[in-house]
Amino acid sequence: MRLLRFCALAALLSLFSSVDVAYADDGAAALLPFQGPQAAKVRQNVQKSLRAADVQVVPLKRVTAVVKKTKGYAKQATKLKASVLVRARVRRVEGRWIADTEVRNTKGQRIEKFRTTSSSVTRLSNRVVVQLMKTGRLPVVGAVAEPEPPSAPTQPRLVVRPFTGAQAGKIRGAAVRGLRPEPVELFSNKQFVDKANGLGVDLKSDGGHVAPASALAVSGLIEGDVLREDGVWSAYVRLVDGESATVISQHYYDASTSAALAKSVQANIGPDFRKDIRKLGVAVPGAVAVVPVTAVTAAPVVKAPKKAKAEVKYKAKRPKEQRPAAVDIEFDFRLVHRDFAYKDDLRGDLRSYKLGIGPGVGTKFQYYPGAHFTAGVGAQFGIDFEWERVFNFDSTRADGAQFPTESQQFLIGLRWRYPTGRWEPSFVIDYGVHSFRFGLSGPPVPGEDNTAQTPSVRYEFVRIGAGFRVGIGEKERFIVMANLAFRGVFSVGGVGTSLWFPEATANGMDAMVMFGYALPKGFEIRLGIDYRRYGLDLNPVPPDPPYVAGGAADQYWGFSIGAAWRR
Repeated sequence: MRLLRFCALAALLSLFSSVDVAYADDGAAALLPFQGPQAAKVRQNVQKSLRAADVQVVPLKRVTAVVKKTKGYAKQATKLKASVLVRARVRRVEGRWIADTEVRNTKGQRIEKFRTTSSSVTRLSNRVVVQLMKTGRLPVVGAVAEPEPPSAPTQPRLVVRPFTGAQAGKIRGAAVRGLRPEPVELFSNKQFVDKANGLGVDLKSDGGHVAPASALAVSGLIEGDVLREDGVWSAYVRLVDGESATVISQHYYDASTSAALAKSVQANIGPDFRKDIRKLGVAVPGAVAVVPVTAVTAAPVVKAPKKAKAEVKYKAKRPKEQRPAAVDIEFDFRLVHRDFAYKDDLRGDLRSYKLGIGPGVGTKFQYYPGAHFTAGVGAQFGIDFEWERVFNFDSTRADGAQFPTESQQFLIGLRWRYPTGRWEPSFVIDYGVHSFRFGLSGPPVPGEDNTAQTPSVRYEFVRIGAGFRVGIGEKERFIVMANLAFRGVFSVGGVGTSLWFPEATANGMDAMVMFGYALPKGFEIRLGIDYRRYGLDLNPVPPDPPYVAGGAADQYWGFSIGAAWRR
């Protein structure tokens, strides 16, 4: 298997050697000692592969001996009779091998530099060899043929130009990967630059790309700028007509990390530019005329006015419609079911309580003030508020006595979110109060019990939880939300008085799942179900407690339907 790989690499390198434009002066290539882990192995692999590709190389032992005794690249090249010197530094970063390679001429001047990465040392060595052959600097035995001009394209030919800004190479690579499945031909940027240099054209000038694009039948160019502001990564990618300096279309991508931005660009660049690329069509290679040199009479030199350079200006802040939502407010109608039951009722004198269905209303409010001004970290901290109330009703005891009953809950606290595309995970910490109270059946009458014989509760707690929101579908019309939270209760209300269980303690939890459908203008219809549970440790006080029970479970099921506005 290794022999087959070696033969295949040798054949590939021979192909490269047959199409290079120009090679170095007479003399062999010398591989100076490489630096870093596995450097000696990489150097030996590169030496073998270069020899297989008919490159003249100085033996490694001779190079090592000369380097030990001679200082300075120029002197080393002279003693080795080498036309080029090659050196590399090998590193291992996060599981990948990296080689930084440079090529120097007989004067010791660096003429080429490139970086190669791979997951293994062997593949790294092979890629270093391929890059060295592409430079056209190595002396190859045999005649050198001129490269054939690219054939006429059958699909729109594009050149993905280098992007600007932080992590520009990473985002450009994502753009290339995203365009590969499209019906286009991706042309080498290096060959495009070489053609421009051969024509004496400055690609940075206005319309400088037109001449090489015409000669190479390039229909359009993909350019991009990568920005990072307020913790948000963004990329402006544009399609430029190959026949002019006109920007055909431009698209904007953003994410919270550079990795997420790369994924977004790769996933969307093809569909976003597909129609505009198709409109460019397939270009035909054009001939670049060479103007003959003729004698002319010197004319007075007149300074021409400077031509304004075409620029694409970007706003520092993200457009309002592309920032995360600043407000999420919901109003709903609720149905509540309660079940309060004792555990280990030793005397049998305690009564459980059950509410079949209690109608009520509720509201939820989330507000992120920073989202009005930025899309970064400042837009992710907000205020969390919830309130609900069950309509007043009467609870009926077994003997027919009725007791006015009321229940409500409110929460207020802080919320933090981390939006990533369709997903918006969040974390919340709240202070809350949840009460369920019974009134008296009437004025006190001697010999009659006018109490409900079931304790009221008023839970005060700190709530810590997490949840998420995700959009589903092509336009994220369908929405799913869920959360789970712990309630650390520090007061239980009436059940903890001297009439019942003065040493009672409790802790609780809650969970919610909600389904929504997005309407225009930020409105949504929401349907949800939630569950709350408090576990009470009643701790009856000896020697003569009012009641005796080991604990109790207080459970609530809620069903809601409502409308929301989120902008």
